[in-house]
Amino acid sequence: MFLGVDAGGTKTQAALFSAQGEQLAAGRYGTGNWESIGTDAALTLYERIVTDLCRTANVPLSAIRSVGWGLAGLDWPSDEVRLRPGIEQFMPHAAHTLVNDAFLALRAGSTLPYGVAAIAGTGSTVAAIGVDGRQARTFGLGSEWGDFDGAQQLTRAAFRAAARMHYGIGQSTSLTNALLEWSQQPSIPALAEAYSRGNSITDIATFAPQVMRCADQGDAEAQQILVEAGMVLAQNIIGMADAVGLRSLPFEVVLAGGVATGGANIFHETIQSEVQAQLAQAQIVVLQRPPVLGAVLLAMDAVGCRTDLTSREW
Repeated sequence: MFLGVDAGGTKTQAALFSAQGEQLAAGRYGTGNWESIGTDAALTLYERIVTDLCRTANVPLSAIRSVGWGLAGLDWPSDEVRLRPGIEQFMPHAAHTLVNDAFLALRAGSTLPYGVAAIAGTGSTVAAIGVDGRQARTFGLGSEWGDFDGAQQLTRAAFRAAARMHYGIGQSTSLTNALLEWSQQPSIPALAEAYSRGNSITDIATFAPQVMRCADQGDAEAQQILVEAGMVLAQNIIGMADAVGLRSLPFEVVLAGGVATGGANIFHETIQSEVQAQLAQAQIVVLQRPPVLGAVLLAMDAVGCRTDLTSREW
């Protein structure tokens, strides 16, 4: 049997499959990022996941042949040194493949064993694998280190557009009314006060779908926000593709995450045009399968199992 775990910053999903491609058990949990909950708590969660799924499937732990771990927070070689010994301690019999969770989208969404995945959700990371197995990944540390800031960047840009309209130096934008409705504040100054004092403002990432909606409805400010975001993501796609030697080859760019899959035609059009201007054979695809499938496939890859899971309905 094969276990896949997608341990993200917000949620963790796991699935247990037989060698014949039958899903035997699945589970959903809270954050699995060791940076958020600590190493000990993360390892405790990972062990609980394995125990839960084995209990659900009514199989012994020893029946799991291989595990694919897609772990948020697995950013540097030192992180694997931190996590692998604890994982192998409670599952010493199994093969373990540990990757940053960004690589799961690529394995789940590409028809080829190489390519690029661009994750744009709460944050953003671009990950690539070359034909020869070389890997490259952006730091995923936000705009200070060259990444798109994801949903939060869209909201911050909307704040800026609404403020400039209020100051009388920016153009009219439907983002203003959308922000007031979202925040339940009576005016932009009231929203700015509430934001600055930390009062009654929900997670700013939750406004990002409204930016995309305004863009699709023709708002020029919202469209410019998404063009700028798309250009950052496209340049990082190009950079990571070059880093693993894909420039002259046909390959797929898998878009994943709430921003990348959440509509906004101009966002997708910008990525498409910018990427294909330099990578003519790249094909942009939107992930249609759960990333945890990528973890299961990595587990199968590690021991040479060739069961095709991509034809399943998800």
